[in-house]
Formats: sequence, C-alpha cells, structure tokens
Amino acid sequence: MPPGARSIKLEDPRHAMMMAAPNRKKDAREELRAFIYPGPVAGDVLLWESWLRHEVPMNMDEDDRVSVSFNYKWG
Repeated sequence: MPPGARSIKLEDPRHAMMMAAPNRKKDAREELRAFIYPGPVAGDVLLWESWLRHEVPMNMDEDDRVSVSFNYKWG
C-alpha cells in the first residue's frame, strides 16, 4: 500500500429517506454517519451491492492504482 493512499467513500443508502432528519454531527458513531471511509489495507477485498453509492478520490500518487469491477450472483 503506497503511503498516503486514500479511502473509498461509501454513502449511507438511507439518505434519500431522511430529508426531514436533523443534520448529522461529524463526530457521530460510524453507523449514524452519512458517509464512511474504510481505510485501505493491503490484501483486503471490499464487496458491496451495485446500488450502494460510492466514490474514490483522485489518485495523487505517481504509482498506478488498480481497481477491479465485476458482477456476481450468489447461488
């Protein structure tokens, strides 16, 4: 893992249903935050459903970043 590698950003899918909810605090527990940022760890593989909104910050490192995308089906 290159030093300074940045996290993926995952958005809470309940966001659209919470229009009238009060603003969330920045120091809220992880399960109450609008976004979470699981840090990169060498050897980890992250899988999520296709409907989960996500984004990755631009790679500012000189080394290439490798991303793999695929569809899967259980059973």
